[in-house]
Amino acid sequence: MDFPMATVVEAGSWRELWASGLFGRFVLLCLGIWLHAADTLVMATIVPAVIDDIGGISYVGWTISLYQIGAIVAGASTAAGCQRFGLRRVLLTAAMLYGAGCVIAGVAPHMAVLLCARLVQGIGGGMLISLSYVAVQQLFAERFWSRLFGIVAVIWGAGSLLGPLIGGVFASLDAWRGAFWFFAILAAVLWATAWVLLPAGSTKAAVRAPPPFVPVLILSAATLIIAEAGGAGGGISSVVLCLMGLGLLCLAARLDQRSSERLLPGQTLDAHHPVGAGLLTVFALSLATTGFWAYGPLLLKIMFDTAPLASGYILAGEALSWSAATIAVSNAPASATTLLIRLGVILVASGAGGFAVVVPFGSFAGIVLCCLSQGFGFGLCWPFIVQRVVRFADDGERALAAAAPGTVQRIGYAVGSAATGIAGNLSGLSDGVSIEAARTASFWVFAAFIPILLLGFLGACQFTRNTET
Repeated sequence: MDFPMATVVEAGSWRELWASGLFGRFVLLCLGIWLHAADTLVMATIVPAVIDDIGGISYVGWTISLYQIGAIVAGASTAAGCQRFGLRRVLLTAAMLYGAGCVIAGVAPHMAVLLCARLVQGIGGGMLISLSYVAVQQLFAERFWSRLFGIVAVIWGAGSLLGPLIGGVFASLDAWRGAFWFFAILAAVLWATAWVLLPAGSTKAAVRAPPPFVPVLILSAATLIIAEAGGAGGGISSVVLCLMGLGLLCLAARLDQRSSERLLPGQTLDAHHPVGAGLLTVFALSLATTGFWAYGPLLLKIMFDTAPLASGYILAGEALSWSAATIAVSNAPASATTLLIRLGVILVASGAGGFAVVVPFGSFAGIVLCCLSQGFGFGLCWPFIVQRVVRFADDGERALAAAAPGTVQRIGYAVGSAATGIAGNLSGLSDGVSIEAARTASFWVFAAFIPILLLGFLGACQFTRNTET
């Protein structure tokens, strides 16, 4: 039996929407969103405990890179999977993969097994987050979309707030594995509830060409090679691997542009076009801002014996300031778009670059301020970047353009966390955990990306040059 779309189309109130049964199913999907949202901050919070137990400090960046790679691969295939198998089967598969990744991580004897688990988690988590957007478009009338995506934003905020608490509690108890078992239980609850509540039939979608698997696979290989450059310990091998990864990254982008079913809009590689400039801005800022949630808690633990919970809530402050800024500018006039985008990018760059000063000196007030600046800046500019990218996209690619900033953001996070690993290991962390190495790394992990932040600002200036929209 298919989902009864007609009920939603005719409904005009939240009471009728709830009575249709579809709103409850959307809430079920939102549990998957929460799992994905909380995951990153939980992992960032427990990293010091993981390193103390099983080692692998050279591969800290991989814990993020592999998760993001899995999410990118899943995001490219989820819509096609729903068209072929239906939402129910895809959701059950996603919950099973995410839960399996959590179980493997919970018993991981060393870092290599944990990294494999993170990849599996990323595939499941990426499917869960993509499913929420697919479900809204397939099940609900367009007039309900803004309300439902507003709920998604609230859930992201809840995940950002509770993630550090969960990770901090388990890390403080010297039971970091318990965090993964906790999420495995939630994944099992999601699977069982979906089995009971969702109908066995599939929801039909428009016929799509096969997703761009070859560019995605090359993109994944590029990120892995860049990540391996970080773990190579420095020297010529790191440089060669990094250059190879960047070359494959460019190849993936060019192959995607020639694909019949692209992952990104046709103007992605044209920095002079507003779409290309906007996506360049997103990529540069995402790449350059992974340093603190990849290495921040670990550096603070080594240098100042900062409690995991405290580090986690510094990270949560960034996410909450992002949400607060987005709410604050939700009714801003179109004439303020250029100002808000440029101001937001400046705040992001100031926060990300400021870490190079405040972390080495151990200024907690400065660290909090940089986190808030980074998050508030993203909150100011992100909704308007998405709107303008869609507005300047070709008519036939506007749906693709709407998803493009999120896809580019995940790519930036994957490459950025890998590149952060290079900066951290080249500055001495690969030689072992020590206060001296941490102090050196606490500068270079952030300062190395200041040129990328400048590139992001120049992209934003190009992106906002035409103000006639």
